[in-house]
Amino acid sequence: MINNMKKVLLHGLTAGVFAGVVGIVYNYAYTQAMWIDFSSIINPVSIVGASFFGTMLAALGYHFFSKLVKKGTDVWFNIIFLVLSFASFVGSFAMELPLDVESPELFPGLSVPMHLFPILFWLATKPLFDKKEG
Repeated sequence: MINNMKKVLLHGLTAGVFAGVVGIVYNYAYTQAMWIDFSSIINPVSIVGASFFGTMLAALGYHFFSKLVKKGTDVWFNIIFLVLSFASFVGSFAMELPLDVESPELFPGLSVPMHLFPILFWLATKPLFDKKEG
């Protein structure tokens, strides 16, 4: 059980690293392309923190969910994770930005894709942590 939990947490950590790095790159590319500065709202530390939070929460959720659901765990968990990722978009659209921020209408274009990076890298790195058959 401990070995399995270590593997799941390592999966979450790996996915979080990739999601954080890609989030920082996307942040840089988006802000340069759009000539905007949202650094008072979102910065590399918050991007990495949110990425790790999402993937580590997913790892813990997956570990406990796999104890409850023995058949189709991956499919059901991935669906739940995806739905929660889409539900998290609401925060980007509902967020009230400071009045001194220019072009606040561009903020969702920056933050919404980042909400998908944890699930994308969770799915992309999953094969690295699956059991190998004979």
